[in-house]
Amino acid sequence: MKIVLSVVLAMLIVGCSDEKGTQKSTQESNTPQSVEKVAVKSDVQKVVKKVENTEEKSVAQAVEKTKTVVADVTKKVEESAAKVKESVPVAAATSSVDGAKLFTVCSSCHGAHAEKKALGKSQIMKGWDETKTITALKGYKDGTYGGAMKAVMKGQVTKLSDDDIKALAKYISNL
Repeated sequence: MKIVLSVVLAMLIVGCSDEKGTQKSTQESNTPQSVEKVAVKSDVQKVVKKVENTEEKSVAQAVEKTKTVVADVTKKVEESAAKVKESVPVAAATSSVDGAKLFTVCSSCHGAHAEKKALGKSQIMKGWDETKTITALKGYKDGTYGGAMKAVMKGQVTKLSDDDIKALAKYISNL
């Protein structure tokens, strides 16, 4: 559509311009060629308006189609989520998370009892209460906490759920 509009406009400009910049006499403006140029200009303007109207209608139709598709997809996603939720066993949803098991990954840098500075750069976590540990882990996860090891820790905690973080915090506070 834009190409057609551009071609029509180009034809209008080239067909109706006076490239040499000379002034036409009164007699020349009444010649059949001048009358023909005015008629062509009028026809071109009509075509441009038709193209613009067609383009506006096409855009409106595309917007409506997009809204319909988004609504359909949203409905299907909600239905699928409901089915998945129904199929999850109740025991799995209420199972407790083992903080000691989760801490085995942490212990390679922080020590078996959280007594080490990880890679010689972090704080010693032994003695931290649950709140401080939760704040630190969630901060690493969302990027608002940490110093030199911030990027390393973000990679470690992004896979942890809120329940995992609570279980780890509880375990670390008891070390």
